[in-house]
Amino acid sequence: MMNTPLPTVWTNDDISTGNAPQLLRQLELIDRFDIPGVFFVIPENAKGPIDRDRELLRVIEAAREKGHEFYQHGYRHFAFECGIPCLPMFELDPRAARRYDADREGVEAYHTLEALVAMLENGQRIWRRAFGENSPGFRPGWGSYCGNLYKALTMLGYSWVSSRLPSMTTYLKRVGEPIEFFEGVRTEPHRLSAGIWEFPIGAEVAWKVPNQQEFIDGMVALGVAHQRLLAGRGHPSLLISHHHGLSHPGEDDGLPPLEGGTGYAIHEKLLPLLREEGLARFITMSELTAPYLCSHETD
Repeated sequence: MMNTPLPTVWTNDDISTGNAPQLLRQLELIDRFDIPGVFFVIPENAKGPIDRDRELLRVIEAAREKGHEFYQHGYRHFAFECGIPCLPMFELDPRAARRYDADREGVEAYHTLEALVAMLENGQRIWRRAFGENSPGFRPGWGSYCGNLYKALTMLGYSWVSSRLPSMTTYLKRVGEPIEFFEGVRTEPHRLSAGIWEFPIGAEVAWKVPNQQEFIDGMVALGVAHQRLLAGRGHPSLLISHHHGLSHPGEDDGLPPLEGGTGYAIHEKLLPLLREEGLARFITMSELTAPYLCSHETD
């Protein structure tokens, strides 16, 4: 007998000002598979705040009408904006690791309660100008967090956060290795001591993957393995992707580039496979969070 498919949210990070073409391409992918998308959008980048990008806002409005969802992703998005990143993230950016070692006091200055409230409010102002409301959910960049972030989110009325990375096996592209979950890091939705709900981040199978068939197939296999483990625990899955990871040509170490991107090639295989094997029932973030938030209101 087939198990009940795991509630699964397809999430995507880093769309921001100037990224309407990238958003459109991702929407084409998930619309083709009839999957609702949940996009975590950076309120401001070097090109300016998102409320000034009329093309992006038109694309988002049309996507929302189809049932896709959009939430806040940091404010300007850098490694230490919201806290300290998941430590294995430093393997992906030695420059951030060096700064953490050389300027700990400067890094920690971002993480006072006052600084984090101000950062979140800056993002909220842009979000309200763009959409006429605050984002009920928040995802920090880099899997970074700290206790004061959770306090600030609660103070400012956010309902939930998606910040914790219980595993980095897929992020680090450890093809052929078993999925490793960090000891003591929970994989299920849970309330934090500050009062806000945490919805942990799942597998990232398309983070700048080399254009080698063994890597592409290996990342698909890791995505399936991660999903099976969460299903065994009965915990929902928040797949994560990035537009620049999906379109990465994979020309690492002199390999020829893959037209269209290795991340897209991986998702073209993984998404139908999860359905075919009864491993995923794709839902929105609002569908996933509603039972938990309602249970809190009745406590």
